[in-house]
Amino acid sequence: MATMRDVALLAGVSTATVSHVINGSKNISAETTERVLQAISQVNYKPNTLAKSLRIGQTHTIGVLVEDIRGLPVASIVSGISETLAKGGYKTILHDLHLLEKLYNQYEQIGSYRQRINDGLSLLQSANVDGIIYVAMHDRHLDYLFDEMETPLVFAYSHGTEKDTYVTYSNRDSAADMIRLLVSKGHKHIAVIAGHPHSYPTAQRLLGIQVAMQQAGLSLPQEYIRYGDWEYESGMLRTGELLRLQVQPTAIFAMNDLMAVGCIAVLTSEGFRVPQDIAVAGFDNREIAAYLQPPLTTVALPTTEIGIQAALHIIDMINNPRIHPAREIIKCSIVERASV
Repeated sequence: MATMRDVALLAGVSTATVSHVINGSKNISAETTERVLQAISQVNYKPNTLAKSLRIGQTHTIGVLVEDIRGLPVASIVSGISETLAKGGYKTILHDLHLLEKLYNQYEQIGSYRQRINDGLSLLQSANVDGIIYVAMHDRHLDYLFDEMETPLVFAYSHGTEKDTYVTYSNRDSAADMIRLLVSKGHKHIAVIAGHPHSYPTAQRLLGIQVAMQQAGLSLPQEYIRYGDWEYESGMLRTGELLRLQVQPTAIFAMNDLMAVGCIAVLTSEGFRVPQDIAVAGFDNREIAAYLQPPLTTVALPTTEIGIQAALHIIDMINNPRIHPAREIIKCSIVERASV
């Protein structure tokens, strides 16, 4: 492997001059600079950019701590992060906490893994990263879950405190938009298959639903709200309960696509036509949504955009340590298909 001394001998200069050319730490004549650069090319010398980075206080490396790369939004968010960081001249180090099976669908239990999360942060800090982006599997509040540290930190797909920088999506506005779409199709009796009753997305989406219903002069009876657990089977069970009501809904809004699939399965088996008899809408825009019969109308999450914005925020924090915390909420989009 070529060394700086090899470059210096070939260029006929001192190793100090080679160092100045590589690091730009001193004005060197154009002629000498050109000789050094040619020598570097000829001997195929690879400068120790990590050592240089450490001397100037930056490694141009960002740590990305993910709850689990297999989680629904995570891969798309990481894609947005890595592509944006690469354009900005940054490398990415990813560490996976492998929490998918541990949390299952009880996402609010994240506090039980506080030590595991902070160990992951410490591991990335030991790699001398300039900043860290934490990517969650589920939108939730991460208040006071992280130990104090000087390394800049951005939350992607979750909320922090007023002192934190985070990028996520709008649960409330997105759910309200779906209700407005259903109302525009003439529906007045709209039922909801919600997620866990104590989860943040469930509460926010219900709030958006209730606001949109009130704005349309409609009500959401308590018997029209059924709580599932984000899984296919609960979509089936809750749909069966709704069908047994004296006044059946004309539309069912499931808070994720898996429960919506379960809903359609029961409706079809009971002889209901979707959407002619009962319309169905979901949330997440999973790949399967486009291939259902009928194709599912759903809410598309801005996951790649969340990753892009998280990357831009971490770069801003690195370049301007005094910058104020940013709290960015990105609106989702409705993908209208044949199920409504």
